[in-house]
Amino acid sequence: MEYLIGIDSGGTKSEIKAYDLNSNIIYDDIGGFGNPCVNYDETLFNVSSIIQKCLNVLGSGCKMIGVGMAAVETGNYAEKIKNEIENNFNIPTIVLNDAEMTCKAYFGNEDGIISIAGTGSSCFVQKNGQGEMIGGWSHILGDEGSGYHTVIEAFKKIIYKYERNIPYDNLSCTLLKKIGGNTRADIMDFIYSNQKNNIASLFKIIVDLSKIKDEDSILLLENAGKFLANITITAYEKKQFNNEIKIGLKGGVFHNSNIVVSTFKNQIQNKINNFVLIEEDISATKGILKIYFTK
Repeated sequence: MEYLIGIDSGGTKSEIKAYDLNSNIIYDDIGGFGNPCVNYDETLFNVSSIIQKCLNVLGSGCKMIGVGMAAVETGNYAEKIKNEIENNFNIPTIVLNDAEMTCKAYFGNEDGIISIAGTGSSCFVQKNGQGEMIGGWSHILGDEGSGYHTVIEAFKKIIYKYERNIPYDNLSCTLLKKIGGNTRADIMDFIYSNQKNNIASLFKIIVDLSKIKDEDSILLLENAGKFLANITITAYEKKQFNNEIKIGLKGGVFHNSNIVVSTFKNQIQNKINNFVLIEEDISATKGILKIYFTK
């Protein structure tokens, strides 16, 4: 049986799906994180492992592998990972930034903007078949609006209160309880000894507290929506679209928080007059279908 493999590799997990040549899903699985800027060797191991598992189940009929990977445009990671996969499995492989792969899944080669907010954040804008990244600078230079960035903002507020002997709010108490300590050493140890995905996993606490009207949590989520809208508006203005533009939302920050989405919409409406928002969670792995059938 002939089939295609698509992989969406991000800061928290890697998703793999295989499609037959009629675009039906015939295999899916989840593996470990896949951001080479966090750990190249572990990223390569995680992605190679889920590919091998898929091949073990489906056999040798794979025609192409498409990988969308966070931060892969840094240095020569894309070429290195492409070569490693092709050498290991002898299957033609294409490696793109995860935002570009997601854009292909949502729009193919048509015009559109995809805004992504999971562990990290990024935006990819495509016009006349040509694409460009906006944002996606990773956690040191950017990632505003992401799960990681939002959690870090919450811990910055904790530090502010800690140093001024200001009583902790409900969100701060809940986060400190989750990490198992409230001293300077406890906070430093958690932030600097954990990878981005583990820190970003605390985003769920912020979402859960927002649902019971916790004001600090709501403010953080509203700020995330504003950050994400800002890079989307920047992408729109940079490409100077004249007609209706499709904007796709992707990632757990969007799909787990109505507050983020509603704030995002409100900000977008202030700057973009003619747009269609795609809130459906389309798997980035579908990008391999658009790539293979238009090559």
